[in-house]
Amino acid sequence: MKSSQTSVNGVSASRLLESRLLESLCAQGDRVVLNAQQSLPLPLADKVIVLRDGMLAIDAMPAKGKLQVLDFLLAGDVVSSSKILSARKVSLRAITRSSAIVLQPLDLSPTALEPECWRFLVEQCFNQITRVNLHQLMTGRLETEARVASFILALALREGSLDDRREVLVALPMSRVDIANYLVINCDTLSRTMMKFSDGGVVERVSRHAIRVKDLPALQKKSPIAGLLAEVVGRMHAPRADLCLPEARAETALRGADCDRTGAHGLAARAPLSAAE
Repeated sequence: MKSSQTSVNGVSASRLLESRLLESLCAQGDRVVLNAQQSLPLPLADKVIVLRDGMLAIDAMPAKGKLQVLDFLLAGDVVSSSKILSARKVSLRAITRSSAIVLQPLDLSPTALEPECWRFLVEQCFNQITRVNLHQLMTGRLETEARVASFILALALREGSLDDRREVLVALPMSRVDIANYLVINCDTLSRTMMKFSDGGVVERVSRHAIRVKDLPALQKKSPIAGLLAEVVGRMHAPRADLCLPEARAETALRGADCDRTGAHGLAARAPLSAAE
């Protein structure tokens, strides 16, 4: 069956769209380049930061206590108002070399950006809130093994659908300490849990910054919120029929007409995951 996600020279239409939207946003804001481990203050209430490439962590340092990682941002993610993340001493930190766009949407005229850009910004702001809620659910309600499994599943889902797959590559550019701080567990506990998953044939280490999930159903069974993650995170990163490149819209319309005539139904497919060293 044909995929509902058009490809242009092997690159998915949704990825091409995101790249085009980011370039449009770049022209309206200030670009900031960060080296690995370089920090950036959280944006003021009237500004947003859009990650163009790389990976950022949102760090919080309580008055008394150790560093906590609140979120990991991937390309296209948006950090909106500091009011959403009201913890004291919150900042952004580059996990890898990254570039971001600092925007002040209220200073832009309605016509400064195409409608797709405004829709993209709003949706990504809501996605940020959703990720915060999922993180609170994982750290507040799940035991250690379930937290680690849910973390791996969420990362995989942010890169593509896991439907009908048994194995998947997951990039982990962040350090073991960062993952432990995000999951609110200590590093030794994280290492023991990953070793248990490895000994059980659930995952295997591919490189320093990537793992392969060898038995996806087994990993999903270890997470009591696997279904919720698939529904929520999968929907956040699914391609939109009304938000696509013109050539993709045309081809989708033609396929829809063919389906109406023949009664055929297509299933959406997502691009395979890749692991970055």
